[in-house]
Formats: sequence, structure tokens, C-alpha cells
Amino acid sequence: MMRYRKLGRTGLVVSEIGVGGGGIGHVWGETTDEAIAETIALAMSEGINFFDVAPSYGNGAAERNLGRALVEALQGVGRDMLVATKVALSKEDLDDVPGAVERGIHESLERLRRERIDIFQLHNTITSERGRYRRSISVDDAMLAVETLHRLKQDGLTRFIGITGMGEAERVREVLGRAELDTVQCYYNLLNDSNARPLPPGSSLHDHGQLLPLAAELGLGVIGIRNLSGGALSNGLDRGVEPQSLVAMDARRAETLRFLEDDGIPLSRWSARFALQQAAISSVVPGVKNSDELADQIAAVNMPDIDHDQLARIDALRAQDFGLPQPDDRVL
Repeated sequence: MMRYRKLGRTGLVVSEIGVGGGGIGHVWGETTDEAIAETIALAMSEGINFFDVAPSYGNGAAERNLGRALVEALQGVGRDMLVATKVALSKEDLDDVPGAVERGIHESLERLRRERIDIFQLHNTITSERGRYRRSISVDDAMLAVETLHRLKQDGLTRFIGITGMGEAERVREVLGRAELDTVQCYYNLLNDSNARPLPPGSSLHDHGQLLPLAAELGLGVIGIRNLSGGALSNGLDRGVEPQSLVAMDARRAETLRFLEDDGIPLSRWSARFALQQAAISSVVPGVKNSDELADQIAAVNMPDIDHDQLARIDALRAQDFGLPQPDDRVL
């Protein structure tokens, strides 16, 4: 049975497991539109009420697929689904940030076949200066975008606003402290839980900046992202990736966690359970691409928590970067 949590101060109540848009946008491995339709139908039948998509997931495919499925389900539960989407600013967009953000919401509304978004989010990493990471923008850029998000909220095009809380930790914290947002997306998984607590001394992994306690202080709803680390924390990668990408390195690190499967429960399911053990996270949105993957994640809702001894073993591995130091400070 699905369980639900309050999303910060928004008043929304969201399913503990949601659906992330990467899979239904053909980003995380091979799938079909038929499999995607089945996945969305299963989600609704199992009590999932929260979908988090973005235009960048399959060049609009995730939004179009979700929009079509919800329209077809309109006579049933489709009308009650909560939909979050995003806008990502390109280098060219930075010449007119307000215009780009406003165009983004209208294009998303058209693809989603909706008159209003439930949560509209800025989808760039935030750094001290533009371009440090892929698709990163400065604090000033982000605050200019946030001003437009607030205006769109006032205009009734979105009920709530948020950001993807990734980039340089102090810069992300600065934006959260200034922006008066409703939600934040937080990177959180078995291999990197630095949004809850500092990394061990000497760790080479990216420090996400302990955003969870800050979000609680600010009353923000938290959406847990990358609980599967792009598929690294599953039964195996289902697509080719660059050998030195974070996903590829995390897949190698994940092998140290296979002891969690000794009782027959797959690592992917423990990955969802680990995120749900964090009370500050309202909903976890794995990027599933078929009904089997979604069913696996839903099963984590009613699983027992990872026990103390297993968490201690994970902590010992964490202190050693899970056997594979990071060659540079990368976030994706």
C-alpha cells in the first residue's frame, strides 16, 4: 500500500514514491511508448500521485508522454495527479532569463496539456560563475530566474516553485536562503548522503552541502532525486556510459554494497528504502522506464529500514569512498 507525506509547507500530500521523468523520456535506457504508458498507468493504479518531468528528458518526450497518459485517464484518477516540471537555461538564454523562463512554462504546459503546473522548478546547477559544471549558472542568474518563477506563480501558471539543489554547495545554500521557494530537489543515495551530513574527512566525493536540514529550517518540501544514481544502484547499467562518468564510477562503487542483497532483496529496492528512511524527504522520484522497474521501487515503501549493523558497514565503506576515489569534483 502506498504511503504519503506532506511536501513542506505547500499543503500538498505526495506519494512516498513518485515517477521521475528520465525513464519515461527515453533517457535511462531502451524502452517503448507502450511500456511508458503501462508504467504511468501502474503508477496511478498503485496510488502514486506525483510525477516530476522536464523538457530535457528526451527533448520533451517525458512531458508529452505524461500529458497524453493523464488526458486519457482524465475520467478516472488522472485529474488528481500532481505534476512538477522544470526549465533549464542554456547559455543563449542567459541574455534574457525572464523571457526564457516564461517561454519554458508555456511550452511545458502545451506538451503536458495542462493549464497550470503544480511545481515549476529551475533545472540548472548553481555555481559562483557560469559554466563551472555542465549547464551551471551563477547565483545572480538563478535569482533572476527565481524572480520570474514568483511572477508566474502570482499569475496562476504554477501553484508552487522550486529549484534543483545541485552545484557548489555554498552557492546553492545562498539561493535557498534568499529565494523564498516552496520546494528543492536534493541528490541523495546510498553512495552520497552528503545532503544529510558532512562527508568523512578526506573524502573525494562531491559535497552536496547538507541541504536537508536547511530545507527543514526554511519549511521547504524536499524531492529526493538520483536515489538510483542513474542506474548505478540497480542490477546493472542498461546503457553505455563514459567510463569516467559519475554513473560509471558509481556502478563500480555499488559493487561494494551487494551484501545488502544477501536476503534476496535487490540493491535497487534498498536504494529506495535508504532514501525513504530520511524523514526530511517527502517523495523519491526514480527515473523508471517500465512497469517492472516501477514495481520494484514501490515495493520499498513497505520494507523494513536498513538495520543498524548494515548502516555501520555502509559507513565504513563511505569513509573509503566505496573503494574508488573521485578524480575531480563532479556532480552529474
